[in-house]
Amino acid sequence: MAGLRVSLLIIAAVMTVAAAGCTPQHQEGSKSVHHEEPEGKRESSAAVKDKKVIALKDRHFDEAAGWLDNETVIYTATDPVAGSEVKSYDIFKGTGETIYKTDDRLIAAEVNREKGMILIQTAGNGSEMKLTLLNLQGKQLFTKKIRTHELQVDWNRFDPYLLYVTTFTKDWNYESRLIDAKEEQTEKDIAQAAFIHWTSADTFDYIKWNERDREKPAPVYSYNTADGREKKLAGDAVLLDVVGDLRLIVTPSSNHRQGTYIFSDVSSSEKKMSFKLPLFSEYGSLSPMEYSYDPRDELFYTYQPNESGSLYDLISVSLKSGKREVIREKVEMLPITISPDGDYVLYGYTQDQIISLNSKTAAPLVTKE
Repeated sequence: MAGLRVSLLIIAAVMTVAAAGCTPQHQEGSKSVHHEEPEGKRESSAAVKDKKVIALKDRHFDEAAGWLDNETVIYTATDPVAGSEVKSYDIFKGTGETIYKTDDRLIAAEVNREKGMILIQTAGNGSEMKLTLLNLQGKQLFTKKIRTHELQVDWNRFDPYLLYVTTFTKDWNYESRLIDAKEEQTEKDIAQAAFIHWTSADTFDYIKWNERDREKPAPVYSYNTADGREKKLAGDAVLLDVVGDLRLIVTPSSNHRQGTYIFSDVSSSEKKMSFKLPLFSEYGSLSPMEYSYDPRDELFYTYQPNESGSLYDLISVSLKSGKREVIREKVEMLPITISPDGDYVLYGYTQDQIISLNSKTAAPLVTKE
């Protein structure tokens, strides 16, 4: 899961749309060089490309943390007696291994597959929490204990030794700091934004919420950590994210029931595509629905309301042509994470199911026996 979020639903419930400025469990795929295929070729080659998913058998499974490669997921498991583990699992071979073990209570894990690193968060006694940076062999590269009520970490995928950490008090006041894990240095009072999105090794974007009224949309800013300068990028928005090499800004319509999704190049800010989708009512405010992005095929996956009224359709939107396609009908709107090759998607609150985007069928990632 892209952005390491701890009890984010709790934070969002108290801070209402503060969480709209961050991404709700979205992970972006890695950019790769490929020969562009005509739209529709994915469906015609489904029988050839689809593989059988071998369900993981682990009764201590907590949740999947993301994709390590096209067929390997990273997940966490907690045994009440033996402790917590971070594990890898090949969904087609049915094999896996333990990467890291800890006696501490494991809260969350996040994968940076491009840099071959894992960031985990564990809870200690009382209000103490610990951040640990690992390589894929389980070696500790950095660890730091922090006393806080809740913790939000935005990990720099360009320079994985940079962590933007926000600590929350019981009354939900917060303080942000920038941690350089390589140099073991901490710098406080960085922009004072609770949820940020890195755009390079030294720049990030954020929504500058009105502290007195977080239910109102707010402007988007960028911040440069090298010189401390900030720049306004856009007017009122309800969501900001960085997916692949694109900046996503969602602005509300006049009646606030629909949102305009605007995609632009991060470096040049040149607009690539925009379209409208209904917004979702959550915690007394409207926000975009769950989504994920496949940069290889430039496909944006999200949900739209189904005619049934209570369920949704999982859809894809091409950022090359604007074409929309229904992947699965009448499903719950749950978090999704696209595999690096764009062929499979982790689905569910704990990402415990897998949907094939070729055959449009679902299979369990895990069976607890």
